[in-house]
Amino acid sequence: MYANKTTRFLKPIFILFLAGISWKGLGQQKQEYWHNKSRTIHYKPEGNAFVLVNGSRKFNRALYGTNTGFRVETGDLPEFALYLPGMGGNFKLGISKETESKWITEADSITTKYTPGMMEYEIHDALLGNGFFKLTVLASAETEGFLLKVEEHNIPEAVGLHWLFGGASGKKFHRDGDIGADPESVFYLQPEYARHNSYDLKENGFTLQFNWDAKSQTNKKTLTAAVPEGQLNLGSAHAIQNPNTLQRATLDSLPVIYGTVDRSAAKTYYWNIEHTTGDTSDKVLSSASAFKKASFKADTLANRIKLNTPDPYLNTLGGTLATAADAIWEDPAFLHGAVAWRMHLNAWRGAYNADVLGWHDRAKTHFKSYGNSQVLEPERGPVVLDSSRNFARQKEVLGTAMFSKGYISRHPNRNDRAHHYDMNLVFIDQLLTYFNWNDDPEFLEEIFPVIERHLAWEKRNYDTNDDGLYDAYAAIWASDALQYSGGAVTYTSAYNYRANTLAAKLAARLGKDPQAYLDEAEKIKNAIQQKLWLPDQGVYAEYQDALGNELLHKSPGIWTVYHAIDKGVPNAFQQQQALHYIQKEIPHIPVQAEGLPHEDLELVSTTNWQPYTWSVNNVALAENLNTALAFWQGGNPEAGFKLFESALVESMYLGASPGGFQQLSFYDAIRGELYRDFADPIGVASRALVEGLFGIQPNLLEHKLKIKPGFPEEWDHASLNLPDLDVAFKKTGNTTTYTITNKFKTDLDLELELSLNTTAIKAVLVNGNSVNYQLVAEAIGKPKILIPAGIHKNYTIHVATEGTTPERLLNKAFYTQGAAFKLKSNKAELLELKDPQQVLINPERATHQLTAQIASATGNKMLFVKLKQNDVTWWQPIEIEVKPKFQILSTQLENDHLAITIQNNTDAQVSGDLAINHKAAQQISFKAKESATIILALAECLPGTNLLELSFASGEKIQLPFTNWDIPNSSRKQQTMPNISSFFNARVDEIFQQQYLSPRPQSPTLQLPTTGVGNWCYPNVAEDIHLDDSGLRKASKSGVFKGSNGILYATPSEENALNIAFTSKWNNYPDSITIPLKGKASHAYLVMAGTTNPMQTQLVNGTVTVTYSDGTTAVLELKNPENWWPIEQDYYTDGYAFTTGAPKPPRVIFKTGEITRYFKDYTNIHGFTNYGIDGGAGTILDLPLDPQKTLEKLTLEARANDVIIGLMSITLLKP
Repeated sequence: MYANKTTRFLKPIFILFLAGISWKGLGQQKQEYWHNKSRTIHYKPEGNAFVLVNGSRKFNRALYGTNTGFRVETGDLPEFALYLPGMGGNFKLGISKETESKWITEADSITTKYTPGMMEYEIHDALLGNGFFKLTVLASAETEGFLLKVEEHNIPEAVGLHWLFGGASGKKFHRDGDIGADPESVFYLQPEYARHNSYDLKENGFTLQFNWDAKSQTNKKTLTAAVPEGQLNLGSAHAIQNPNTLQRATLDSLPVIYGTVDRSAAKTYYWNIEHTTGDTSDKVLSSASAFKKASFKADTLANRIKLNTPDPYLNTLGGTLATAADAIWEDPAFLHGAVAWRMHLNAWRGAYNADVLGWHDRAKTHFKSYGNSQVLEPERGPVVLDSSRNFARQKEVLGTAMFSKGYISRHPNRNDRAHHYDMNLVFIDQLLTYFNWNDDPEFLEEIFPVIERHLAWEKRNYDTNDDGLYDAYAAIWASDALQYSGGAVTYTSAYNYRANTLAAKLAARLGKDPQAYLDEAEKIKNAIQQKLWLPDQGVYAEYQDALGNELLHKSPGIWTVYHAIDKGVPNAFQQQQALHYIQKEIPHIPVQAEGLPHEDLELVSTTNWQPYTWSVNNVALAENLNTALAFWQGGNPEAGFKLFESALVESMYLGASPGGFQQLSFYDAIRGELYRDFADPIGVASRALVEGLFGIQPNLLEHKLKIKPGFPEEWDHASLNLPDLDVAFKKTGNTTTYTITNKFKTDLDLELELSLNTTAIKAVLVNGNSVNYQLVAEAIGKPKILIPAGIHKNYTIHVATEGTTPERLLNKAFYTQGAAFKLKSNKAELLELKDPQQVLINPERATHQLTAQIASATGNKMLFVKLKQNDVTWWQPIEIEVKPKFQILSTQLENDHLAITIQNNTDAQVSGDLAINHKAAQQISFKAKESATIILALAECLPGTNLLELSFASGEKIQLPFTNWDIPNSSRKQQTMPNISSFFNARVDEIFQQQYLSPRPQSPTLQLPTTGVGNWCYPNVAEDIHLDDSGLRKASKSGVFKGSNGILYATPSEENALNIAFTSKWNNYPDSITIPLKGKASHAYLVMAGTTNPMQTQLVNGTVTVTYSDGTTAVLELKNPENWWPIEQDYYTDGYAFTTGAPKPPRVIFKTGEITRYFKDYTNIHGFTNYGIDGGAGTILDLPLDPQKTLEKLTLEARANDVIIGLMSITLLKP
């Protein structure tokens, strides 16, 4: 009955678990709101500003002024706070008329407008009649201060204007009051914050002593304020419900200060509250003067970068980007975030903004300060694992292998601190990029030894076998929980490739021999291409194991793709294929909101990995922007722009903070929106705008400038003004004009690369002179030309076109293996076929037609055809989806039968015989490309996996396994339970009480903790996991317990009896265990338990192989996440970023003995998962067998590293 000697049951056709999903690319999944959470647009653009549409948040827009930790918190509603860091007080404005009063946050109408660096409000209320107040809030430019300007317009004389300030506790918050980590209530004027506040009232001002130190019994900080003329009083923090209650209350031990403004003819009032020291408390600027300076600084900063496009939602980016980039600078280096994580780190990606946005002085200071942080001795050291963290990471002590010569410490100008990241890689990449933007030979000579020591350090620690492939030791932002156990990692190898390539050029510039760097670069690139490129998938592997079976991990994160492209490893055709992988295999999430004019926005998750743990599967702004940049770099500008636009619109207009750069998106299923003005997305947004959308690629080392714009085809204009360069384009009819001004200090030879939407060029003029352009030989997607524009300070480049639009060949939506393939053109000639994934066989090409047969297995594939039309040639990528010839669309339980709908994906009408579980059932006919529904009696089916087999007159047999655990056990076949207790080698509840010490790599690496669970960030998580199989033992009366479907399972009931056979690549257990079987059976049910983790995801972790007496086999592949589930938790699924590709198998809850697929009583395992199962759980799996064959043995084998594969029980159904 079997077509092959070995029958594998890895991925049956699973039903209903992806109902309603359709992809565009992998595309937009469900068209309804994500997670059924409706959204409304938060802000909308108005010129360079953001205007509130819908929102009632407070303290969600920070204003920065002095490149220190001080900031002013503003928000949708006009209530304000100072953060020093530490709570510096809360400020409110109020209005009153006669006996009625209110704070203006309760006004009838509030118009809120954020212009980068400044917040404005317009307040309308019945108390104000036809008048209104206008508020403008700034952070002081020269001091750490809050500035407020209030202007009145037609306000009735009877209206009172009031203010309140208090609650300066000096208290620091968990993440410094950032969104998603601290509630907005931390900035409320909470009475307890006022304790020990000491006010000194002055004429039109006050000082406040606060930040009580219990030890010295004194306040440590001071605020000094200038306020408008008027009444000034102290009140109680308990009586702040409205201005009137405050005025009536009695002063107590929790004081606040409040006032009523003497309204004047000037109709303009200022408040200035500054964080001062004893030396500066009497030097507070006049409020009007301070406000003028702050306004000028904010405006200057907001106009540093100017962007103009047809999309108003993008035109605000220049000001917001410059303002946010300035906020993450604190001399002498860039910070990890402007609010949360406001600390110096030599990486991640924030510092890229410096050169891209023209802050070359800051870039140089940053690089110098961290060059001074490089460890100079010892030359090398021993590998020392951190026993306090269960060997998951290296001991953070200087003098060890990792923390030896070449390592760069986390603090600027200090080389005495070990830290648990390899931030060297990204830092050095930024440093090398500096020399693309700066012709600075003196600094190059000064800093080059830092580069040399770094490269030697990387090689010594992370390529210990000298094969050209490097391990990754927490080397990128998304590295928390990434642990490669000494493996060969694509993205770190790519970083080292670029570093050696550029080091060779810099060495030559300095008169040094570049050969060693050239040799290493060549070795790295060859190794990546030969060992890590997956030609059948068209993408790089995430990594290859160093130990065990040296498996390739074939489901890379998006960081693997974008880093490889960014560092120049793949060729143009590999770039297209790798980006196609992201479009088709990485989850896409629709971005939708009421009031949002964009209808096709979508974000991507970073991976499709399971189970979730922090940083391995997120929806992060920086990751989406880096991927957008990769699409531009890889020759797919339309996809690049769409992702760029989606990410920025979602963050800046739908997100909590107007014009904000969040770390994580609202669409991050586990964490939700997190942080604002985070350094990584600021740095990557800078690169994506400049290098991606505008395609600006300076190379000052060689005095060259390349510009390769990536504008959407429908745009007719765009301009970008940078400190170094101005670029503008305008399209009028068939003429496109580029106006470019070089503001670098260095003369540069410009080359402009343009994509064409035409087949003929009429003329190319540079500053009025005709020039010879070149066609790009390997242009992919569209024809492209290179225009040598020469050396000028100002360029006007005209490109006049004629001819027709390049033809785009169309193919079918999908094919099946063996199907005919045909491409036809009307105008373009087919010159060549490039089929790197070997999708086709027997291709035949004519001038206007290509025919072949589909040879590849199922999946999303890509090939390329070279086309010529009129004057131009180009390669068109052809996307091909190969589907199975037949697939089950659904199974539906209906009373006493099962309805199964089968789709015929072929072009042929066919008839054949259908068998279910090796028994003939009925004949069936299919029309071409249509479905048919069959009805099966439930007695013919089993709970779990069933095997449909289609047999055709041609002799072809097609097996269609499907899994449905809701099918009742109607057959009531005789069951046998082989006694496997002699093979038990452990108690299941002791799995995390062992020490898994070997085999482990001997190099500095991050790896699974010795407890067998957790990661390097949470290496002691086993202490929080409490496995308890007492309920299972209690349910196992006389050694047998019964499932709800009548299947019996044998397992010991004695309290201390061993109850599982474990296999593993760890030396604690054997790699495999073989259990003899006898007789015949139609089905096997297995109770299994063990471990897996995100580093072993989308991968066969182990196998169960049943061997028959004739040598043939049936194999159950245990794959994370389809059917191999971890003992300590359930997989989280949402149909978007988190899926398993299969229905959830029954889980055996050890603590209660319950078997269920609907467990919901999850526990939190701190820092690790929200879906922990108290006591742990096993999994029931099954394997259809050939009832005609005699059983010989069952072999349980662990295939992947790190995991433990355990078998607790076997139940066989007799034929």
